[in-house]
This record gives sequence, structure tokens and C-alpha cells, in this order.
Amino acid sequence: MGKFFTYLKEQDFVSKLLIMLGFILFVPLLMIIPYPEDSKYALSFIIPGVISIIFGLLFRVKKIDENRAPFWGRNNESVIVVGVWLYAIILGTMPFVISGQLDFLKALFETISGWTTTGLSVMDVENVPRIFNFYRAYTQFCGGIGIVLLMLIFASGKTAMELFSAEGHPDKLEPNLKSTAKIMMAIYIGFIFFGFIAYQIFGMPWFDSLFHSMTAMSTGGFTMTYNSLADYNNIYFEAISIILMIAGSTNFAILALIFKRKFKKAVKIGETRFFFMLVIAMSMLVAFSGLYGIYASLTQSLRVAIFQVISALATAGLSTVDLQTWRPDMLLVIILAMTIGGGAGSTSGAIKYTRVYTMFKSVVYGLKRRFMPERAVNEASIHKSDGKIYMSNKYMEAIGRFIFVYIIIYIIGTYLMTLGGVPLDKAMFEFASALGTVGLSVGVTTAATSNYILIIEMVGMLLGRLEIFIVLVSIMAVFNKILRKGKSL
Repeated sequence: MGKFFTYLKEQDFVSKLLIMLGFILFVPLLMIIPYPEDSKYALSFIIPGVISIIFGLLFRVKKIDENRAPFWGRNNESVIVVGVWLYAIILGTMPFVISGQLDFLKALFETISGWTTTGLSVMDVENVPRIFNFYRAYTQFCGGIGIVLLMLIFASGKTAMELFSAEGHPDKLEPNLKSTAKIMMAIYIGFIFFGFIAYQIFGMPWFDSLFHSMTAMSTGGFTMTYNSLADYNNIYFEAISIILMIAGSTNFAILALIFKRKFKKAVKIGETRFFFMLVIAMSMLVAFSGLYGIYASLTQSLRVAIFQVISALATAGLSTVDLQTWRPDMLLVIILAMTIGGGAGSTSGAIKYTRVYTMFKSVVYGLKRRFMPERAVNEASIHKSDGKIYMSNKYMEAIGRFIFVYIIIYIIGTYLMTLGGVPLDKAMFEFASALGTVGLSVGVTTAATSNYILIIEMVGMLLGRLEIFIVLVSIMAVFNKILRKGKSL
């Protein structure tokens, strides 16, 4: 009976998620108020929204046989998370397809790029109706905070906690999970509101301000112009974007400590200092390299370098320059930054500088250990938001496995893109951007890009957003379920 009640709780939670996703599609309809000419697209959002709500209600009332486990099996919350994400993506393509804005594959690409907060786009962004431009930014708003976390505002419980962890949220800010979700959402919306007001103060139109505050804080990178923020050429807009990108790429647990004025505890956390060390080192490399035939002054080169390095590390994907004009050594630094990524428990993707910092500490400790007495007791540790964490073998093995698999997938993806005719240097950059959910591009991803390349990038974006192992575990769980069914026949 205990197993049966667990399944009922999972069923109830999933049904609520489907209903919530339906209502999410109604939010862009608010843009009809300031832009009534877009009312002709209302049904493009209403139809899939209503369908999702109906599915959720039907799923809620469907009875589960006590002697028969649901398809996702026992203790496979990863399957539920991946399933809900795939459902959200398919549902999200429907407004683009119903309205005729995009064909299905390109709509799928745009939606995956939105929900995964990647920012690569195949749309004619300067000629998109306002309601769809808002929708693009809104998918990044929702994807940045996470589908499950959105749901936790309204629900909690053991099932919710398992799904919360499976979606890639390692920290609880409060003992109560619902309180954690509310604090994270308050921080998230608070920074977006700051960006919305700040952009307008320095002259950005209100719609552009709303759009960019959502995409910068979610480390998404969608823009409304072909050249991203370069078309604005405004240093104040760039400064505001930097603040939002850094906030979005910082662990929410660290942001919570800062807002609670626990500055001493926040300063002890080494990963944040490591992030700024990376920014300084990489920015200097790019800036000095840019002085050789690209930028006329160190000031201009530094301005561009700092913005692009932070955008790459934060996996935000905003740009103030045409990266196709950069030297290969400068692009290599950006590839490295896109691979490292932001902090764990943030809206960013890639390997995460939290893991890289931990590996760095492990290497330093390993070197020091060689000079210590054999019987010396000095276990390596790092400071996190919830205190000191000792770097046990099990902890380090998990990090090592993730980095190894990430690099293997990166190599395979790059190789597959070269088979599609993309030059090696561009394939390395573009797939690093897709797998890291960054969104920076050197011109490979456009409306004219082949379906083959788009599919490779879509797989990379999904693996990057759901942190690879969640997807792999869910695939194995479903495959094992199919095998067991086959043997029973």
C-alpha cells in the first residue's frame, strides 16, 4: 500500500504541473493590452493552454491500479522531470506552429533554446510580433527558475523534494521546501524588477527593458536585434546586464546569504572568489589580444572583453560585438569560459565553476599532501552556503564523472557538427555554446542552418540544461522498463 500512495502523490504532482504549464501559456496574452494588433494570435496560445489543462485534469482523475506501477517505475523522479520538460517543450512549440511563425522543427529549436535558457535563435528577431517576442523571453524566465521550482510555490512534500533535487537544485535555503522556493522566486523576480526599472532610467524602452531583464537574469540570451546589445551601444545597459548576469549565475543560496546580511559567511565561500578570479584572468587575456588589430584602445578592448567573458561564464549569451571578427585565441578563451559556466544552484549551465573550483582545490591539496608527514591528518574541504564540506573520495568521484562525461559529449557533438560541414573551429564554439546553454554564436546558427545541425544543437541544449545524468538515468529507466515488459510477454 505504501508504494501505491507514493504513486498517487506523484500522479497528483504531475497533474498539477500539466495544469500549471497550461496557465503559463495564457500569460503572453497580457501583451494584447498594450499591443491590441497582436490579438489575432490569441488562439495560438489559448488552444495549447486549454489542451494542457484538460490533460492535467484527466491525468488527475485517472486511477492507478494498486498492483501495477506507473510507467516511470519506482524512485525514478528523473524520468518525471525529463518527461515534464519534454512535454513543456512540445507544448511550447504550438504557439509558433499554430500562428505560422515557424515550421515545427524550427519552432522546436526556438522553444528548446528558450526553456533551456540557451538563447540561440532561428527567428527573424527584428520582425517578430511583440506577443511572440515576449513569449520568447518568458520561456527563458520560466526555464531559468525551473518548471519544478515554479510548481513548488503551490505544492510541497516528499515527491516535490525529490523532483526539486532532480531538476538540478542542490541547496535548500530554508528547512521548508516551499519557503525555499518562495525565497528563490523572490530573489529572481527582485533582480528582474531591478533590471526593468534600471534599463528604463537610462533610456531603454519599457518593452525592451522587460525583455532584457528577463533574459539577462535567467542567463538566457535571447535578444530583439540581430547584434544583441551591440545595437544599443550603451555602456549603462551593459553595466546593468553585467549585474543581472552575475546574479543569475550565482548560487541562489549565496544570494540569500547576502540578502540576509550574512556577509562574512558569504565571503568565505571560495567558489565566488574563484569566479571573479576567472573573470579578471580571462578578461585580461582577451583585452590584450584584442589590441592587436581589432580595438584601438585598451579601454575599448577591456569594455568588450569584460562583458563577453562574464556573458560566457554566466552562460548568458548576450553580446556587444560580432564575435566573427575576433581572433582564434580570443574565441578559445570564450570557449573555455562557456565550458566552465556559472555556479551550481543558479540559472546558468555548463560544467559549473563550483565543480571546477572543487577540482582545482583537490589538485592543490594533492600537491600539498606530498609534502606533509605520512600520518598527518588534514582532510581537504571547501566552504559552501551550508558550511564546510569535506572533499571525500565519493564526492570527488561524482564531480570527476560529470566532467568526464561532459567533455566526451562535447567532443562527440563537435565531431558530428563537422560531419555536417561546419569548420572545426566554428563547430567547437557553437556546440560549446549549445551544450553550455550559452547562446553566443559565430554565425553557424541561423534561420538557414540545416536541420541536421539544429538537431545536434537541440540535443546538446537539453543535455546541458538537465545536467546530463538526469537525462541518462531517465533513458536507462525507460529502457529497463521496456526490457522487463518484453521478457514478461
